[in-house]
Amino acid sequence: MKTVRRKSHTARSISRVLAGFSLACALATFAFVWLKSFPSEAAELPAAAEYTLKLNRALSPASGGTILAASDGLFTRAGLGVRVVAGSGDADAIAAVAADENTIGVASAAAFLKARSEGLAIVAFAGCYAASPVEFFTLPGTALLRPSDLEGKRIGYRRGPELAVVLYEFVAKNSLAQSKLLPIESEEPLQDLLDGKIDVLLGHLDIEGQELARRNIEYKTLSPASYGVHAAAPVYFVQERTLGKRRSLEKFVIATAEGWTAAYADYDRTIPIIANSIDTPLSRPLIARLMDAQRGFLRPYGTRFGELDERRIRVLHAQLLQRRLLQEPVDLTRAVNYDILKQAYRSEANNLSRDEP
Repeated sequence: MKTVRRKSHTARSISRVLAGFSLACALATFAFVWLKSFPSEAAELPAAAEYTLKLNRALSPASGGTILAASDGLFTRAGLGVRVVAGSGDADAIAAVAADENTIGVASAAAFLKARSEGLAIVAFAGCYAASPVEFFTLPGTALLRPSDLEGKRIGYRRGPELAVVLYEFVAKNSLAQSKLLPIESEEPLQDLLDGKIDVLLGHLDIEGQELARRNIEYKTLSPASYGVHAAAPVYFVQERTLGKRRSLEKFVIATAEGWTAAYADYDRTIPIIANSIDTPLSRPLIARLMDAQRGFLRPYGTRFGELDERRIRVLHAQLLQRRLLQEPVDLTRAVNYDILKQAYRSEANNLSRDEP
């Protein structure tokens, strides 16, 4: 009898073990199936949309918002990967965009329209500045207090449609005698000014002005905007086919705007970041001065970052046609897209406020 009871007890133990094992297997199978039905958090994250931002110049404080958007992770947070590449002029940036639909370019509005008229399927979708940073520069020994002071002087400027249009609009607006002007196109107008080959330089406050300040060279300026010439500012542009990724472009605008807000929020934090990112070494006090100087170009009169002035673009287009700098008229309804900015403002109204940066 004892032997029989021992076998019965053993059988019941084995049965319980097998039942437990079966239950464990069932639970494990259920858990595996349940986990498979919920992808991991890493798998849910979409891949970042990768872009190259091709500048038309060296990386400088003029790109402070982009620098902060990258360093503070604002592009990454928006699901973007943005690689900033310095350029050597408008033509360089335009060629880069023409070759790659994942490149965002920066160029003068005039150069953009000229490229569009020549058949390139490119579209402007935002402005780098809201106002043009073009100025007349002279050294201290040259009189330049009013428009009429330009008469009889050698006026140098870099070859291209942007500055030529500004000069001749300035002449027309202020009733200057063209016969008394000596315009000179140059590859190195700043050096020509320093060498005495020209009397006046028509250039950019954030390029030639920066270089004069870096060299501690005193200079005087005359602003075309103070005398009725409100030129179109540089633009961001892409290939037409890139507009299919509209939401990514909206995020780019939003992140860049947030970058500019961050850049001006705390100079003690941001100036060192900019100083370590730019191509040409500049002192931190000079970077602060340059940042202050460009506030008025970024958001003049309470405009929002990136806004495109439709009237200025239309006027520029007419001027380029008048001076025969365009091969063909440009269909501006297709060449400039305003919807991306409008949607960006709607999506991020709190971030793209009308306050100064």
